[in-house]
Amino acid sequence: MIQVIISPAKQMTVSNDAFAPRGIPPFPERTERVVCALNDIERTQGTAGLKALWGVSDKLLAENVERLHGFSHVSGAEQLSQPQVSRLLGPAIFSYVGIQYRSMAPEVLNERALDWLQDHLWVLSALYGCARPLDAVQPYRLEMGAKLAIDGARNLYAFWSDALARVICGQNGAGGGETAVVNLASAEYAKAVLPHLDEQTPVVTCVFSSSLRNGKPVQKSTESKTARGSMVRWMAEHGVESLGELKRFDVGFRFDVSLSTEDGPRKTFVFMRG
Repeated sequence: MIQVIISPAKQMTVSNDAFAPRGIPPFPERTERVVCALNDIERTQGTAGLKALWGVSDKLLAENVERLHGFSHVSGAEQLSQPQVSRLLGPAIFSYVGIQYRSMAPEVLNERALDWLQDHLWVLSALYGCARPLDAVQPYRLEMGAKLAIDGARNLYAFWSDALARVICGQNGAGGGETAVVNLASAEYAKAVLPHLDEQTPVVTCVFSSSLRNGKPVQKSTESKTARGSMVRWMAEHGVESLGELKRFDVGFRFDVSLSTEDGPRKTFVFMRG
């Protein structure tokens, strides 16, 4: 079964009016340890320490300090029925606000497509590690590349170690068989998963571009985020179950076999605008 990884977005909201969360992310105890590390920074360095870690303006600092103070630890799905908890939470896929998620437009997907997302998609997260689309999350501010030391781990990559790779390859929804990974994440977040996969695990990294430089595709942030969201939506609507099917993606881009590399288990599929 294919498992798709995507990055989160910095901007978040609580969105629980249309869809209720179906569960919680797989690492509640680790999430609590990350929150404790953030609280320790405020305790020892004040809000200036959090501002430096987050790299935010004074306005965003105040907003996210308030979120940190109000963070509700959810250790089990049974807590989702508690009003004082549920009002703070929303399904991950509806909680992140950004170009990729607007392009994905999960709010207009039908039930079948949402079920596909729930079985095949992982949203990577510095706070939660990873989450299924309908797992309950709270708004937070933290990037995977942040220099946050936790319990002897020098940064978040060391803290999460191979945990994300293990859960992504070990929890395959309703299907079974070998896991193949579709990498639609940024380099910052893909680094938390790909180095920890077995070298024989099939991985396809998708690259989207509208121009070449020295014969290589030029990737632009906004264009890539839009295309990644469109591909996730397209995969869900078409019920994609194999890596080869990705070559049929045609929403604003076309697969370019001459620029792609398909040798070995680690492949790169390049899609050029057209």
